[in-house]
Amino acid sequence: LEFLMADAVAQGADCVITIGGIQSNHCRATAVTAKYLNLDCYLILRTSKVLVDQDPGLTGNLLVERLVGAHIDLISKEEYAKIGSESLTNLLKEKLLNEGRRPYVIPVGGSNSLGTWGYIEAIREIEQQLQTGTGEIKFDDIVVACGSGGTIAGLSLGSWLSTLKAKVHAFSVCDDPDYFYDFIQGLLNGLEAGVDSRDIVNIHNAKGLGYAINTSEELKFVKEVAAAT
Repeated sequence: LEFLMADAVAQGADCVITIGGIQSNHCRATAVTAKYLNLDCYLILRTSKVLVDQDPGLTGNLLVERLVGAHIDLISKEEYAKIGSESLTNLLKEKLLNEGRRPYVIPVGGSNSLGTWGYIEAIREIEQQLQTGTGEIKFDDIVVACGSGGTIAGLSLGSWLSTLKAKVHAFSVCDDPDYFYDFIQGLLNGLEAGVDSRDIVNIHNAKGLGYAINTSEELKFVKEVAAAT
């Protein structure tokens, strides 16, 4: 997000557009960052069909987004799947352009080649911390969730380029592993990285029943981990 917002400012944008789930952490972070930079923020948030015409309320990230003055449009999961995130943000971009605004579009999760630099930098920071530490912390693997692909693209490329050389394991929460391997390859190609995504990250299917849908067994496991740690 740091790199994307810098690009928005450099291009003379007066507002930013992004999209995600109703409680998207990325959307919340974008709204807050936009406020710091005096940019208006437009969020397209995906929710259930029964809630799309209702006030989204003030729970979780929605509270923060509304406190900083973000403009919120709700769309049903069905319409989101039918139209697609890129088309939805482009439609809003055209509307704002016609109103004389200068919008900058940020994709789902900030996951494009430029946004990938955020997690390449994260690996560099981890590497520096390990080098300046006591040497007691050592690891060979990094395990993360995968919802839009940008995080694991940056982490895996950063680790591959660094002295860390930790293997990245990603658990996809929405699309299948093959989709993410191909998507991440596109991000890597955009950076001219010269590496195959399948060589630097292991992606596992953790979609289960679907995004944000839990089984009783999964909830029990989460509770056990929370109690033990």
